[in-house]
Amino acid sequence: MLLSRRPPLLLCARTDEQLVAAFRGGDEAAFDAMTERYRDRLLAYARHMLRARGQAAAEDVVQDVLLRAYRALRADSRPMALRAWLYRIAHNRCLDELRGERPSAELLDEEVPGSQADPAAEFGRRERLRELVGDIRSLPDQQRSALVIRELDGLSYAELAEALDTTVPAVKSLLVRARMNLATAAEEREAAAAAQVGASARSTSVAIASA
Repeated sequence: MLLSRRPPLLLCARTDEQLVAAFRGGDEAAFDAMTERYRDRLLAYARHMLRARGQAAAEDVVQDVLLRAYRALRADSRPMALRAWLYRIAHNRCLDELRGERPSAELLDEEVPGSQADPAAEFGRRERLRELVGDIRSLPDQQRSALVIRELDGLSYAELAEALDTTVPAVKSLLVRARMNLATAAEEREAAAAAQVGASARSTSVAIASA
């Protein structure tokens, strides 16, 4: 059931609503099609939310999300928006993980493809990416979750509100605050770097004057 069997091509072409109906009607392969469609997206989301825990932790969460989804779909016949509902389960599971044990401050290193022609430019790009990843990880849980889901899968505000079990105005506010916090973190980092350069320049001037 959760072993990622390759579903028939005809099933893969069906809508989410059709897959849910088929699975509830007894077609096990329909759940394989849902897993095929959403597993990688959910894994990418869990990796962002649980970055310091590593790939294995994210995979465990996604496996649990799919198991819960399987059982819930079997037990409940209410209509639902599959994509938003799966993200809601994943969101809640990630928050459970984060509440259980705070992640360490150390970021996992990432392989970032880039040109080898300009090592200095590549180093700068990697460093900016690392800083951005760190800033996203530092966001409050709800802001980080809203931003990551929105950027990864492009959910509408209504779908995102359903995934996070909140309202559309609250989702818009979360996204605005998340982006403002990222901008503020970048500005503070630039100001600190400028101050450090200024202090270094003053120390050099004093050293020269004292020579």
